Amino acid sequence: MKIIIRQMALLFLLVLSTGYTGLHADQQQPIRYSIMDSHVHYLDFVQQTDGFERLVAAMDRAGVPQAIIFGMPMVKMWTPADPIRPTYYLDTDSRAYYYSGTDFILANELLKQPPQIRQRFFPFVCGINPLDLNAADQIETVLKLYPGFWKGIGELMSRHDDLTAFTYGEPPAADHPALMRVYRLAARYNLPVLIHHNISSAWKRAPIYLAELENALKQNPDTTIIWAHAGISRRVDVPTLLPELRRVLSIYSNLMIDISWVVYPDYIARSPASMRKWAAFAEEYSDRILIGTDKVGHWDTYPAEITKYYPFLDLLAKSTAQKLASGNFLKLMQRQPAFHELPN
Repeated sequence: MKIIIRQMALLFLLVLSTGYTGLHADQQQPIRYSIMDSHVHYLDFVQQTDGFERLVAAMDRAGVPQAIIFGMPMVKMWTPADPIRPTYYLDTDSRAYYYSGTDFILANELLKQPPQIRQRFFPFVCGINPLDLNAADQIETVLKLYPGFWKGIGELMSRHDDLTAFTYGEPPAADHPALMRVYRLAARYNLPVLIHHNISSAWKRAPIYLAELENALKQNPDTTIIWAHAGISRRVDVPTLLPELRRVLSIYSNLMIDISWVVYPDYIARSPASMRKWAAFAEEYSDRILIGTDKVGHWDTYPAEITKYYPFLDLLAKSTAQKLASGNFLKLMQRQPAFHELPN
């Protein structure tokens, strides 16, 4: 009996700390929140996808009415030295390169969908080389090729641990001259910019790359910049993350935070104490936080990537939970119509 009680107690602690429910990834949890997904890659690292039909079905199972969607601005090379065909950037040691065709693949696929599907998505243009001073001009060309179609810019790739190391060219930075031109273009078109920019490296625990993002924010006050994953990536561990987030959000009114990918399991849900600290942070900056899945082209585990946030949302005031789940997303996207038909 004592063993059973002890096992039940351990299971209870696991539920509190991680939101674990005993459901497998493909099992359906009851829908308790209507969450707008702020971060979906339609294509993976070899520009493949399960398609819109399966994505919409997965969104319906997860209770997600709308999503911000973009392609993948990188391609992972398949070289003769690879024992397998890599489909994820960590699969092999082969290099990666920037790929502009991703925007055209996404636009072509979304424009083929019936209106009831098109209206559920806010497409962002992302296929640029962040080291190329031509990048802003290339984005403007794509904006004009599809007038009224694009609702934002991103996810742009800046510092991204292993992916940066794999990618041809010098390491990118959030305040690189090429990206500074992109931010100015975004301000002219009133488009938000979503950027992946690690707060630090995979080795250092100090926020060594934060100054680059701060410079971009300071120099572009008219551009809304969404910081993907709150600056976190695989193996990036900065103990002062929450104080740094509070500080930059208090200084730069043009900054928003995207909670997606590994920031939830690696930071927010690592312990009950961490959940409470992040909940307090969310209450302080309830107007500045978005929630996303960061799914990459494939949707089998999509519902689990949304419902994992339920224990966190449960800790928040009802009004705060509503803002994080959908209110902030809708407010951000109200600057643009949900979808425009292209002219004949």
